[in-house]
Amino acid sequence: MSDYLYLVIACILSIELFLRLKFMSYINSIVKITNKVFHVIISSYISDHWKEKMVPTYAFILLKNSLLILGILFLIILVFSAFIVLSSKFMTLILSVIGIAMSIAISIIYLKLRVIIFK
Repeated sequence: MSDYLYLVIACILSIELFLRLKFMSYINSIVKITNKVFHVIISSYISDHWKEKMVPTYAFILLKNSLLILGILFLIILVFSAFIVLSSKFMTLILSVIGIAMSIAISIIYLKLRVIIFK
């Protein structure tokens, strides 16, 4: 029974990390910067000198955002790892079909409630 409570808490904490640390804004930023890089590289109207200046700048922004995304994912893994340390059966639960289905259901229900509560 405590494993299921741990699953609920881990899912809620993960969603809050995901939302509060603006995971999707980093993904959107990577997509936008990648499109800019392709535009700069492909464009014949942009000089090679300007390309040499802009591509490394865009690469640095891509690296920074990628590392931030990796950090957020690491924090989410850390949340689940903490509960694995607390309960030996928690790993079995989160890797089972029932655990995965429950995680999805808990996450969807929590997100719906969060939207209703924080309008």
